[in-house]
Amino acid sequence: MTGRLTPLDDPCRAPRNWLAVCCVGMTLATAAGAQDKPDAAPAAPVPAANAAAPAAGDGNVPRLGFSGNGKQIWANSYLFAEAPKLEVAKWLGPEPDCKGKVVLIEFWRTWCGACKRAAPLLNQLHQKYGEELVVIGITGQSEETVRNAYHGPELKYFQALDVPGDNPRDKEQGRYEQHFGVWGWPHIILIEPEEHTVIWEGFPGLAGYELTEQKIEKILAIGRESRKQTAP
Repeated sequence: MTGRLTPLDDPCRAPRNWLAVCCVGMTLATAAGAQDKPDAAPAAPVPAANAAAPAAGDGNVPRLGFSGNGKQIWANSYLFAEAPKLEVAKWLGPEPDCKGKVVLIEFWRTWCGACKRAAPLLNQLHQKYGEELVVIGITGQSEETVRNAYHGPELKYFQALDVPGDNPRDKEQGRYEQHFGVWGWPHIILIEPEEHTVIWEGFPGLAGYELTEQKIEKILAIGRESRKQTAP
């Protein structure tokens, strides 16, 4: 069975309460710290002048992307949109139970220095908020590469191999990552559990828009309040 994230089937839910979460994810910013940038794969060969233009989201074609509030992202924006269902090729360890929980998905690569810098925060979130938050790292690289080529902090959160994709410009890009058109790593999305909507997206170290434990706590607090209001 592949990992699949599905909305709750509770007819009494009040999904509009989660709209406040979107505002939290967009407006809660910490003070700008040291500049950090996501890592990109080596540049793709320049196509011939008469070649067809690459589709949006194709691998490492350089371009700018912006989220719903004008924040730069290195992917296609899915903010406020329903996330595609997650299907993985293999879980590298136990498969998480995502029902009723906020899901954090990190797209990463073994060679990515920025991914290694993000790992301690994700480990901390996994350990502290595991009852309410599922943290998943997903990569299109092979299991052998993940197990042998990664040299960084221990990854204590859930890990999965993406279903192989068909991006000719990035052989390491899996199908789920391809949905989001990621071209800079790590790229993180947060998905709320009721309508399966993306409520935060981007590079976690972007100055002024950092993903922090404080932001996660605010988001989870709104979820707790939502559950209170819908409880019988």
